[in-house]
Amino acid sequence: MTRPPPVAARRRLYLAALVILLAACRGPAAPPTPASPSPPAPTPPDRPPPLVQEGLPPAAGQSAASYLPLAIQNYANCAYGKGQTGGTLTGQPAVWQPLTLTFDGPAVADTAAVNPFLDYRLNVQFVAPSGRVIDVPGYFGGGAAWLAHFAADEPGQWRYCASFRLGPAVAVSDDPAAGTPIAFDGAAGAFTVAPADPAAPDFFRWGRLEYVGGHYLKFRDGPYWLKGGTNSPENFLGYAGFANTVDQGGLIDGFLHTYAPHAADARPDDPVVAPGDAAGIIGALNYLGERHVNSIYFLPMNLGGDGDDTYPYLSPDDPTRFDTAKLAQWGVVLEHAQRQGIALPVVLNEVEEDNRRRLDGGALGVQRRLFYREMVARFAHLPAVKWNLSEEAAFTPDDLRAFAAYLAALDWAGHPITAHNAAGAADALYGGLLGDSLFSATALQYAAEDAGALAETWRERSATAGRPWVVDLDENNPAGVGLTPDNAGQLRKSILYDAYFSGAAGVEWYLGYHELPTGGDPNLEDFRTREAMWDYMWYARRLLEGLPFAAMTPADDLLRGESAAFGGGEVLALAGQVYAVYLPEAQPAGALAVPAGAYRQQWYDPRTGELAAAADVTATADGLPLGAPPHTPGGDWVVLVWGAGGAGATATPAAYP
Repeated sequence: MTRPPPVAARRRLYLAALVILLAACRGPAAPPTPASPSPPAPTPPDRPPPLVQEGLPPAAGQSAASYLPLAIQNYANCAYGKGQTGGTLTGQPAVWQPLTLTFDGPAVADTAAVNPFLDYRLNVQFVAPSGRVIDVPGYFGGGAAWLAHFAADEPGQWRYCASFRLGPAVAVSDDPAAGTPIAFDGAAGAFTVAPADPAAPDFFRWGRLEYVGGHYLKFRDGPYWLKGGTNSPENFLGYAGFANTVDQGGLIDGFLHTYAPHAADARPDDPVVAPGDAAGIIGALNYLGERHVNSIYFLPMNLGGDGDDTYPYLSPDDPTRFDTAKLAQWGVVLEHAQRQGIALPVVLNEVEEDNRRRLDGGALGVQRRLFYREMVARFAHLPAVKWNLSEEAAFTPDDLRAFAAYLAALDWAGHPITAHNAAGAADALYGGLLGDSLFSATALQYAAEDAGALAETWRERSATAGRPWVVDLDENNPAGVGLTPDNAGQLRKSILYDAYFSGAAGVEWYLGYHELPTGGDPNLEDFRTREAMWDYMWYARRLLEGLPFAAMTPADDLLRGESAAFGGGEVLALAGQVYAVYLPEAQPAGALAVPAGAYRQQWYDPRTGELAAAADVTATADGLPLGAPPHTPGGDWVVLVWGAGGAGATATPAAYP
């Protein structure tokens, strides 16, 4: 076994590392800095301290040298591993593109007594061109392959150094020095990252989808985001074409997805998911992307739950050993989803007792820590991920905080974290989490008639608590019905526009329980059965994405005299600039209480996505009568009213997935 150098030698190497890092981190035009560097930047207020602290980008005028103590702390061992061969980098070296570092390490059997998933630990520390240090967990890929996934958020030269250690349960230890350095520990290298590829799919051009302190998520280098997704099937990954995927006794005995109706949606340039036939699941994602469905809710581990067919393990009975072949297949499929513009709410637990207590009896122990680590190592490099701690969370607030703190410490990318509530229990779950910097979103289960009210309530309550939440409505009740092929028009009026125009940041559709060929949760095979809603949802999103929706707020009290159908109209407004009014029934349309003056008005048909030409209108001291729509006055309509400060919408608002 290789032993570390003696203390004196380590000190000399540490000083050598200091000199190297001073040269590497100093900008080319910056003069030498003899004074002691400043302390590392504080941890962002919305994240707990990570296992290895991550710096923030330098503020304007701040030297990257301020990150040197942190860099030296993490990189001191790199001098010890100076003679080690660096990893092999694969992927497109451009900002936001997935990159993989592969190290040739000890060849270990998946079932070896010294567990390659638990008793070895690979962390790779990346130094950005700005000097930030990012600690990324790696994983065992099978055989002699040890890998780390990453996505760079800055162009320029990046440096890395691997920490590879062996010891009992070292993978879940909080101590960076736990275990013994072995093999390629200290392997280091550098690579150059180009700016973001302007021809890349949107998510890989816009960057990471992040919480930015308001009620909507935003892509780092792109727009604010409105979610319009599917909440079913929650066992999306319970797919017959994946390795070692066997039904363990779910609600439908022996059932696994094939998504056979979507095999025809596969394309010649689709990624290869080997071994096995992935045409069905890849085709399903192609179809959803084409219909602008931009989110799919799924569980990576549902043992003991409704589906009982999705698990990342070699055996359902051993949660400390992962199936490397299956997880590699999942990785290809989930990256493909992102390339189709589909975000990934990853749901880490079910409510059913056997699932909830399957890892560590429901506590934060070795098994749960290892599960979280593997999920982060495998998928955190993808740009649009949201961690959902549990479906219908029955854990205590303290448990949820402990889970979230550990997950956030692992997740170098800082993806949003939430939990999903049981029906009628939103306050019981979220009331105890308000204002907590670990949580940034809801995943509300709700009754149809409560959609808009819940969105407004949790926007207001979270903002009052000092941390405005992204309010997502993720499961519509009644559960036995959900969204069907026949009720899309009804739900468009009772939920879709009510939610969006009440300030909800997203809607996902639960598909109920139905026999095939309709299907639902957990047996949906053909997403086309709900195509009417996919289109309605896209029309709603496309309209709002042509407006400054992230700056608009619910303002229903501005509307009076409208039809009371479906609870009356909804108003989303940016005062003085633009007012968006949804009328579930446009006869009468009522009047909008805006200051007297000249405005421009447009009608939008939520059934077809057609936007009428703008007309000049005038408000008096009594407000602005909205008048009659172009046709079908008994139907639902949107009215856009533009003030002098508004730009006016176009007939075809700019589209993105």
